Amino acid sequence: MKKINLLIVLSISNTMMSFAQNAYTSFEEPAVFTIEYTDTGDPSAAHDLLNNTNEPNVDYTFTGGELGFNARYEPYDTPGDGLSDGDFVGVTEDAPSIPFPDGLQGYLISDADGNFIVEFDPVLISSPLIQIDYFISETGYEGDGTVNTSGSDRLRIYVKNLDDNMEYDLLDTTGNDINDLNIEGVWNTVNVAIENSPDITVKLIIEARNNAGTEAFFFDNISFTGTLGLSDVKDNLFSIYPNPANSNFVNIVSQIEGPKEVTVCTILGEQVIKTTHNTNLLDITQLNSGIYLVKIIQGTTSVTKKLVVK
Repeated sequence: MKKINLLIVLSISNTMMSFAQNAYTSFEEPAVFTIEYTDTGDPSAAHDLLNNTNEPNVDYTFTGGELGFNARYEPYDTPGDGLSDGDFVGVTEDAPSIPFPDGLQGYLISDADGNFIVEFDPVLISSPLIQIDYFISETGYEGDGTVNTSGSDRLRIYVKNLDDNMEYDLLDTTGNDINDLNIEGVWNTVNVAIENSPDITVKLIIEARNNAGTEAFFFDNISFTGTLGLSDVKDNLFSIYPNPANSNFVNIVSQIEGPKEVTVCTILGEQVIKTTHNTNLLDITQLNSGIYLVKIIQGTTSVTKKLVVK
C-alpha cells in the first residue's frame, strides 16, 4: 500500500510552521519469497548480508519511492551458526499474530544467532520526527542483552545524526529481560524528535540479537517527518528533474534571476561537481549510481536538495 505524502500547515504565535513526510517505508516495494534466507558468508566474522536469488530480501535499493536499506551480520563473541543454517529474516508477508499496521508486508528478524543490523538510507531533513512500528513475538526471551553471547537477547532501534555522530534511541532493551518490559504480542509505535536541527542528515538503524525461531522481531511503517521553516520556502524556489535521474543531464529550474552556483557532493561529503552557469542543464555523466546532495547558490539564496542517480 503506497502512502500519500501530506503537507500540514499550522499557525502558532504568528509564526508559520509546517510539517511534511520526507521519507518512508512500509516494505511494500521489495518482492516477497516465503522460504528461509541462508547466509553464504562466514558466520565467525562480521560481514555484509547480500540478497540471494529467490530468497527473502534483506537489502533493498531506493528506486524513487520507499527508503532503501542494507543489512549486515556481526557474530557473538563466541561465534555460532549465524544465518548460515537458514532462517526467516528480511522482507516478509507473514505477519505476526496481528497484521502489519501499514500494507501487507514488513521486515522480520528471527533466530539470527548473532547480531542482525539493518541500516536505512540517510535522509536530509530539518528538525525531524522519526517513527517506526515494531512487534516482538510473545515467547521466552533470555538474558538482559548486556553481553554479546547466545541467550542475551536484545533489540535496539535508534537514529544517528551523521553530521555530529549523536545517537537517539527510539527503543533499547539493553539491561532488561525483554519479557519484563510488557512490549510483547502487540504492535508498538515509538518515535524520537531532534528539535532545532535544520538541514541535518540522519539514518535509522536497527540492531537485533536473538537465537530462536520463536524469538521474532517485526518492523513496519517507518517515517521521517520534517519541520519546515523559512529554509523550505527557499527550497520551493528550485526544482531538480528528472529525479531519480537516469540520463546524462538534469534540469535545475529556479524562480530567481541570475547565474547559479551548483555544488554536488556524495552523502559522505565528497565534492564531485562544482560549476557556475546560466542554463538549467547540469551535466551528470561523471556521477555513478547513488544519492547525492546538490547545493544551489543563486544571489543571496542557498538551498541543498537530494538527487538520486540510477
